[in-house]
Amino acid sequence: MDNTVSHLSSDPLNSINHKLDELLTSVASLSERQQVNDEIMVELIKFFQRFREETLEGQQVNVQELRSAAEAIIYKTNDLMQSSVKLTEAVAGGLKDIGTKSEQAAAEHYRVLRQLAQTSLRKLPVASGRIRSVFLVHMIESWDAQVDIYRAMRADDRFEPVVVSINRAFPGDNSYNGEDVVSRALTNLGIEHVRLGTQNFTEAQETLRFLAPDVIFRQSHWDRDYPPAFSTAELAFTRLCIVPYGMSIVQKFSHSEPLPTTISPMAFDQPYHRSAWRVFCETEQTKSYFLSFQHSDPSKFVLSGYPKHERLLRSIGHGEWPLPDTPENPYRVIWAPHHSVGNDWLAFGVFHNMYMDMLRWAQRAQHIQFVLKPHPALFALVVRMGLVSQANLDEFKRQWQALPNCTIFEGQYGELFAASDLMLTDGLSFLTEYQLFNKPLVFIDSRRHVQLNALGQLAVDCAESVNTLAEAEAAVLAYAAGKPLERNETRARLQNIMLPNERPSALVIVDAIAEGLGKERASAAA
Repeated sequence: MDNTVSHLSSDPLNSINHKLDELLTSVASLSERQQVNDEIMVELIKFFQRFREETLEGQQVNVQELRSAAEAIIYKTNDLMQSSVKLTEAVAGGLKDIGTKSEQAAAEHYRVLRQLAQTSLRKLPVASGRIRSVFLVHMIESWDAQVDIYRAMRADDRFEPVVVSINRAFPGDNSYNGEDVVSRALTNLGIEHVRLGTQNFTEAQETLRFLAPDVIFRQSHWDRDYPPAFSTAELAFTRLCIVPYGMSIVQKFSHSEPLPTTISPMAFDQPYHRSAWRVFCETEQTKSYFLSFQHSDPSKFVLSGYPKHERLLRSIGHGEWPLPDTPENPYRVIWAPHHSVGNDWLAFGVFHNMYMDMLRWAQRAQHIQFVLKPHPALFALVVRMGLVSQANLDEFKRQWQALPNCTIFEGQYGELFAASDLMLTDGLSFLTEYQLFNKPLVFIDSRRHVQLNALGQLAVDCAESVNTLAEAEAAVLAYAAGKPLERNETRARLQNIMLPNERPSALVIVDAIAEGLGKERASAAA
């Protein structure tokens, strides 16, 4: 009996020690390679994720030894590579002394590990090796805005880009989710990535810190869209780089928003903007909007142009339409409803007022193919706000997709735009982006939306504005019958604003990051 108890109590310890030996062997091998600092970080991430998943209840930890090791690491060197190696040795050494006491000891051990990560792994300006850039992706629909930056970094020996798929919560959602959708889409695009779909705040925060990014790109400035671990305040340990997910074309974001000027603080002067290390501006006007608030060092605002616009242009000639060709050569219409369906907020959306009429139009207009391209938050929000019942929405989608000339499309959309003949939309960013394709755009004006800024007004001037679905139908049928594209001069002015640089914007952004970190490195060495 005693032998059995001894055998059972020693097996977990032997298993843990065996895994620690494997870790030490891996670290020793990695230390001989050129990029030892980055690769050790990867090994540490894998180890700590595995360590969290395994139960250490009833095991005693030599907490004092870990504390001593932490102090030795923090005060002995600021060099990341040495700190990483010594951290690994300290963790392994402390875990080797695991005994058999209490769950409280295990919890205290993990608390010390967390403190270690937050203090000794905060990265200084890069002294050697590559610049690690982390892209937090919660919205695959907007990945076009950053993917060229990622690919430029992949081709540049100065950088090591890492893509991370995470959850999201748009208005109308009751919880953070969707990481699995983002991950599948990235996989389909051939993008290697780290999956971080955990609902645990501490785990998400620590895993991100163990990645030790020099810079982080988020996809939007709306903190509410992100799990708390990825909020602006929690990203203060590194440098934030901002590339917008879409051009801002409104003066304010709700009718109740105070507006002392014609520029919305919600779009250009949130804590996320103020705390950013670099803000990459898509147009000269956008840069002037940021500068007007005078709350940041002006040098951090870089007129880069917008990778998303250039990527959309490259899709011209490579159109992909999700409905099959037919002998009748149907006219191809994108219906792109926005999610701002309320009356106080942006108030562009009219989906809830016209979705059944759109269905009836599609049923009788078999010579037109309709691709419904909704904003990702639309369906959940109309239900949440009580504007459309879930049962009615489900029935609409069922009938819509049952039609041979209709479908619903989500995800990246450059090739969809390229394959279409016309867009029908109530806003918002598509009012500018679709203009790059030199095709008719019919804008359904809700007549209740917030004011447009100068960019927004120019975009609307390029479109054909209507107020009712009957007017929209008449406009679409006119273009389908051969009506020529109008407003070409106005559209050319907008395109010149949207494409400010001859040099690719992704390269401007990559070089600006390398230059900025180089200056910090030189200053730290002085």
